[in-house]
Amino acid sequence: GVGILPDRHLGENVPGTSLLDDLTNHGTGSVDALAAEVKRGKGGVILVPQPSDSPNDPLNWPAWRKMMLMFTVTFGAGVVGAFGPIINSGLVKVAEDLDTNVGILSMMSGDNVLASGLILLLFAPASVIYGRRPVYLLANVLLLVSSVLSAAAKDVGSLTASRIIGGCGMAALESLVEALISDIFFVHERGTWIAVWSFALLGGVCGVSIVNGYLIENASWRICFVVEGVLIGILLIMTILFIPETAYVRQKAHTISDLGAKSGLGSASNNSSRSTFSSYEDDAVEKKTLDVESSRKEVAKTSLELMLPWAGHRFSDLSFLKVVSHVLTLTASPVVAWGTLVMGTTMTWLVALSVSVSLLFSDPEFGYDLNAGPVGLISGIGPFIGAFLGNLMAGPLSDWSAKYMSRRNGGVYEPEFRLLMIIPLFIMSTIGFFGFAITAGLEKPWIAPAIFYAIINFGQAVGTIGVVTYVVDSHSHYAPEAFAAMNIIRGFFTFGVTYIITDWIQSQGVLRTFSTIGGINMGICLITIPMYIYGKRARSWVHRTSWMPK
Repeated sequence: GVGILPDRHLGENVPGTSLLDDLTNHGTGSVDALAAEVKRGKGGVILVPQPSDSPNDPLNWPAWRKMMLMFTVTFGAGVVGAFGPIINSGLVKVAEDLDTNVGILSMMSGDNVLASGLILLLFAPASVIYGRRPVYLLANVLLLVSSVLSAAAKDVGSLTASRIIGGCGMAALESLVEALISDIFFVHERGTWIAVWSFALLGGVCGVSIVNGYLIENASWRICFVVEGVLIGILLIMTILFIPETAYVRQKAHTISDLGAKSGLGSASNNSSRSTFSSYEDDAVEKKTLDVESSRKEVAKTSLELMLPWAGHRFSDLSFLKVVSHVLTLTASPVVAWGTLVMGTTMTWLVALSVSVSLLFSDPEFGYDLNAGPVGLISGIGPFIGAFLGNLMAGPLSDWSAKYMSRRNGGVYEPEFRLLMIIPLFIMSTIGFFGFAITAGLEKPWIAPAIFYAIINFGQAVGTIGVVTYVVDSHSHYAPEAFAAMNIIRGFFTFGVTYIITDWIQSQGVLRTFSTIGGINMGICLITIPMYIYGKRARSWVHRTSWMPK
């Protein structure tokens, strides 16, 4: 319904499709009969996934524990966001100090992102098999080591090597958060929390330029890494205290063979024998487990037990190489491929912008001749405001629209409802890129391109929520592997763009370069239209294909 083509093979039994609201009737009957069989949240919303009765199930954790965890994750997102562009606002001055050029230093950003993508071939499987917590702790240590080595770097080679170590540390803190949010929150809550995390990440990216521009200009770029190291040390302590293991193996739910009959939900043709929602842990309504009594008798872990670096057991019986194969094969999922194109390119354009701003506004060749401090303000304040407003709107809007569209769809939630968030991304990024190209290319006053830079960040903030929530809700069982696949491919793309962006601008000019980027961005966003229409069939295909993860 509502523009999404039904699936001819699985009907309503497609992973990701779930019963979220029973306020309306479905064809032949009402789902009111489900009232005694499922757990609900505020307003009667059916909880997806259905939590177990165990006090150790992260879905059942008290609110204060979830809030402290998200506070730590949010703080970490800001720290990690700052680590990437930490010296971008003063690249001209750093290049003078290390006797190199801005082009070489901009390539270093690509090396960082590529490392953070490739290491996920190890980190993502490790988080699936051994849990999220040990991977997070290791990532914190790598970032701390990188900050110390970067502050002491004597040349471009040593700085690049230390930054690559930091890129490996960034990977988990930047790319496994989506899985963590999926572990502890229900479907109708995830959009808001992903927005909070996304804002902190973009806030770090933008905020670091505001401060570090003046640090680089008046003190030293090395001080930036010293401050970053202190913040990472604080983050490591907070991670030890407030991020327990969130991976949890729920007992298989009993398949409810009569659920579809009670709800009146059948296949796409209404005459298929598949008249049920299956018992996917995250993708369908679940009944209480067969083993509910043992879950209730399970003793809650103590705070000391939760602080252990490893839970002491595996969370998956799959081999390491098997999980690695999941990362690789998920690149063939239309959902992951679409997410990679949209989020990968938009984030890459932001990286390209961040490494270009120092060149554009510091080099008289391009009509501006500003010091590192003012350049930091241009690349920090406007984008920060844009990111703030975008995330402020996107999180609540994403969850509200999902529930609203579900009601219009007879109470059935489809992950494709999240794709509506790409509309503001398309509009705002198109205005932003073409506006930036024209104003910076024609050497208008600096405030004009700065405003369009902020508009780009607004659109990217909103679009990121749509991409992340769509992928999480479509591949909730394989969120770490899915985002690992996306970030690996994004790493290669970002690596390539950072290697050519300065030469591209110098050879084609600002106007042509960013107009081309704007046109590419428009085309990629328009791919969302067929994704919305055929998304359900794509999810069905993934589930039915023998060589895809099951």
